[in-house]
Amino acid sequence: MKIDNINQSTNFGMALRINPSAQKALENAPLDTIKSLQRAGEELKDTKFCDLEIGENLTPRIDSVYANAFVPPFTLIKPLDEFLTIATKWDGTELNGLAKGSAYHASMKFENTKAALEAYNSLKDIHTNLDRAIALTKMFDNEFIRKDAIENSKKVSQENIKHMAQDLMSKFGTDTHKNEFKK
Repeated sequence: MKIDNINQSTNFGMALRINPSAQKALENAPLDTIKSLQRAGEELKDTKFCDLEIGENLTPRIDSVYANAFVPPFTLIKPLDEFLTIATKWDGTELNGLAKGSAYHASMKFENTKAALEAYNSLKDIHTNLDRAIALTKMFDNEFIRKDAIENSKKVSQENIKHMAQDLMSKFGTDTHKNEFKK
């Protein structure tokens, strides 16, 4: 059976973005920072939902297509369940009383507690805000990709059911005007 009009995500091409306000700091940055940014450009070139912005004073800002954005510190909270939580500062669109600079807890859901702990352990050994931001950008992007795939799967299933129902009606449906019981 052919299914047309499947809604797929059109979000793609997010990546590393360096704001012009960062140029002077970038020119005076240590070699390690330059190398980290080069690596970030390569590692983040295929992200679909998140990007990493580098602003004034080379401050990393994790941004997503959902108007979520946050800046350092990226303090990890050891997971007790399948959620990895990062204490940070909000830098996105103001919403529900959450203003720029407010304390914020970003979280991502993993398959289970063990997976969340593995992610936590991989991040806790990263000590610079920039390198932690690179890793978090990839993790959040992967989480959004996973959620998008689930949503698209639901849409495909709903479309499939709709087409199957239409097929059944065209093959076996009765026209109540033609098939009325005769007295």
